[in-house]
Amino acid sequence: MKKMGILICIAGFFWSCSTVNRHYSLGTTAAMNKDWEKAIQLYEKAVLEDPDNSIYKLALVRAKLYAVTVHLVKARELAAQGKKEEAVLEYQKALSYDPRNRMIARELENLEKPAVPEEKLQPVSLEPPVKIKAADEKVSLKLFVDTSLRTVFLALGKSKGVNFLFDESFRDKPISVNFTDMTLMEAVQALCLASNNFYRVIDEKTVVIAPDTPNAREKYNLIAVKTFYLSNVQAKDIQGPLMQMIRTKYSMPRVIIDEKLNSITIRDTPEVLALTERILQAFDKPPGEVVIDLEIMEISRIKLQDVGLSLDNPVIGLAYTGTVESESTGWLNLGDLNFSKGSNYLVSLPTPLLDFLESDSDTKIIAQPRLRGLQGEEIKTLVGDKIPLPKATFTPIAAGGISQQPVVNYDYEDVGIDIKITPQVHREDEITLELEIKIKTPRGTGYADLPIISTREVKNKIRLKDGETNLLAGLLKDEERTTLSGIAGLKSIPLLGPLFSNTYREIQQTDVVLTITPHIIRRVPISAEDLRPYWLDLEGGALTAGPVREPPDEGMLDIRRRREMRAQQQDREMPESAVNELSLSPRNFEIPAGREFRMSLNMRTQSKLGNMSLTISYNPNLIEIKDVTPGTLLQKLGANPPFLKNIDNSSGICTVGFSSPDTTIGLEGIGTLAIFQMLTKAQGEGTVALTAITGYDNRGRIVEFQKREAQIRVR
Repeated sequence: MKKMGILICIAGFFWSCSTVNRHYSLGTTAAMNKDWEKAIQLYEKAVLEDPDNSIYKLALVRAKLYAVTVHLVKARELAAQGKKEEAVLEYQKALSYDPRNRMIARELENLEKPAVPEEKLQPVSLEPPVKIKAADEKVSLKLFVDTSLRTVFLALGKSKGVNFLFDESFRDKPISVNFTDMTLMEAVQALCLASNNFYRVIDEKTVVIAPDTPNAREKYNLIAVKTFYLSNVQAKDIQGPLMQMIRTKYSMPRVIIDEKLNSITIRDTPEVLALTERILQAFDKPPGEVVIDLEIMEISRIKLQDVGLSLDNPVIGLAYTGTVESESTGWLNLGDLNFSKGSNYLVSLPTPLLDFLESDSDTKIIAQPRLRGLQGEEIKTLVGDKIPLPKATFTPIAAGGISQQPVVNYDYEDVGIDIKITPQVHREDEITLELEIKIKTPRGTGYADLPIISTREVKNKIRLKDGETNLLAGLLKDEERTTLSGIAGLKSIPLLGPLFSNTYREIQQTDVVLTITPHIIRRVPISAEDLRPYWLDLEGGALTAGPVREPPDEGMLDIRRRREMRAQQQDREMPESAVNELSLSPRNFEIPAGREFRMSLNMRTQSKLGNMSLTISYNPNLIEIKDVTPGTLLQKLGANPPFLKNIDNSSGICTVGFSSPDTTIGLEGIGTLAIFQMLTKAQGEGTVALTAITGYDNRGRIVEFQKREAQIRVR
């Protein structure tokens, strides 16, 4: 009975071990079939029976992670389709496997909240520190006869209780206006736009009007400083594109990059800061994230057959063993050789062996990696081994000697299945995968017993839907080798040849099957605000967001009329006494070094000019000319009149000119002939002069011009 009890205990022990192994084995089978709920139940039983087994614990954790991802992806799909109840159940299942996941809990909480109507999106803006406080009544003013611009401003201010001040460089001009149902600031903005001026709010009851020039902008523009902290992009990478986007006619933003805090600090006008904020909101987006399910199966089969006669040493030898007397010289006496006695000879013959060897081996490798990564970033996985490959180099034994001492090093080569995937998430819930698959397998040895590595490589780009499975197969390799060896002559006899030969046959078959299933975990968050345009005035820097407001029928002046009025009013700065005159505007101004500015070449003439050329002289160490563009006055000659420009910044000379395409048409009137885009280089003072002026009217007569130069001071 005692022995029987011991046997029962031993049987119970092995039975318990077999039970644990059975649960784990069944759980692994369920995991291979992607039945994660069943796999979790079986793994939990295995862990309960053997709590100290780390392999079972790891398998349970892995199955739960897979189950969480599957239910989370399905919940998001159902939520996007509007199936709220089904999505809540999937979220609850995901939380049951990972109760500490705050992201899932937050998504479930947001889904269960009652729907809130979407708020109307407000334009991005940076509020100025001071605003005008005026009456809410609309302004209606119609003055079609030329009226003094100063008088119009003062009339508006008197009607709203606002004081208008004028800069010392402000020039009064006649203007015709038609304001209907507009606020005070809308009317002021329209007047400034039509008269090439701008305004600055000083306090709640005071506004300053100044000409729209670089000096006045620098004097009156509001300056603000703001720091933007980035989360997803590097500040140093976005600095260049950002500077190209926020530079305006009168703005040279000062930018400081802090790589440790990953922040950008900008000092400029409120309008530029508002534009910067909108651009950074568009750039600083978290990238999309995907999970890629891979299932790799490699099947290898080797069949070996070695049948027939084989010889251990295929050599027949004959040796003479009789005694022979020889002299000390080593010569033999042929008379002493006795060939008649058979005992003096030895014959060696090969030993025949019959081989009856046949083997058949199968190898199956299955891997199911689950890869998670960001879009645009490479995901790499390797299923295989590393084998050493010798690499010999030769070095001299002593300094200055010949390289003859071999030094052997070893390089490790990856052998197996090497997969590289670069995903790209699209807005259409599709994923583009850039695949690079390499399959390397050892194929025996070659010269000097070095291993031979067989390689198969596939490079491809595929585009799949979220959750769509792609099968990659056909990477089949089939090799067959047959070797026939035997006794020469006898192995070739028909029917009898196999009795004197050996046949060695080896068949190797390898097949690889790969399935790829991508899942979108997170998309790039693009809101309705990101899709809205952001409007800005490139000349004045005024920014607005959202759709363009349609002007009322009898409201603000249309864009074409404003431009015509601006050109006409700008050209009236010329004195009435001058008949033919050329002048540079602005004439006297001060600007910091490293800033871009514009200088206009204005002309007033009563002669019909057929062609003209002149030279602009300047100090090349002080300023340089970036470009010259035709002015509005040349539009009287046609759409694209012949225009000449030649810039030589090394000598400080720029030549411009024009000619009429029709000899019967001449250029006359008041306007801007050319616009120079300049850049200040160093501190100092200088003169921009007009020289070598040559002009002819449409009859070929010389036209004389008075000229006015410009003074510039760079600080």
